[in-house]
Amino acid sequence: MWHELTSKQLGETITVVYATPTRKGECRVFARFPFKFASKLLAFFIKNTPQWYSHISNNAILEDDQIFLHHQERYLERSGGSENFSQTFYLPTKADVFVFEYRQWLNDYQADPFPGQTFKPALATEQLLDRYHSHTEHCHSCRTAHQNIQTAKQSIVVISLLAWIVATIFALIGGENALLLGLISIGIVVGGSIGWWSLNRLQVQLERGDRIPARNRK
Repeated sequence: MWHELTSKQLGETITVVYATPTRKGECRVFARFPFKFASKLLAFFIKNTPQWYSHISNNAILEDDQIFLHHQERYLERSGGSENFSQTFYLPTKADVFVFEYRQWLNDYQADPFPGQTFKPALATEQLLDRYHSHTEHCHSCRTAHQNIQTAKQSIVVISLLAWIVATIFALIGGENALLLGLISIGIVVGGSIGWWSLNRLQVQLERGDRIPARNRK
């Protein structure tokens, strides 16, 4: 699949995807994203975006249709397979042309990569949205980020706990600078809590996808 977009604000972006079947109902995706930027500033930010952070967005895009397609291909099999696709699905728009031609090609050339095999039972939604075991633990960038986030969260907990103890001590002993130092300690605790929450959101995104696709969150 080759998809090209051009705009005055962003420049030229190309998405090139190879979906390679590995077993019935599963494939490995190879994707490349060449860019020709209209702005050097935009190019700088894109080039310096951590790979693991980009992978979070890529997983979200793949998951947009993942649950639907997982059940749809099993529905097609129960309805007679690819030979009956035009009777099974309603394909009225130009956007459906690719699906129609692909299925027609499979039928004309008997190109099913796994003839005679059937789909495994459908997976639960939680399994379909599992990012950790399907991607993160196998990806060096995402796996390292996941480990670093866990370490940072633990460090924040320790620092915040110490700051809270210090604030309590200053509140009890009083003194000329007790109020100022106590406020600084409380500020560390509040900042640490915000930091922990932000890191935890990233950790969750590396572990599992969202049940509600981005296009349905409005």
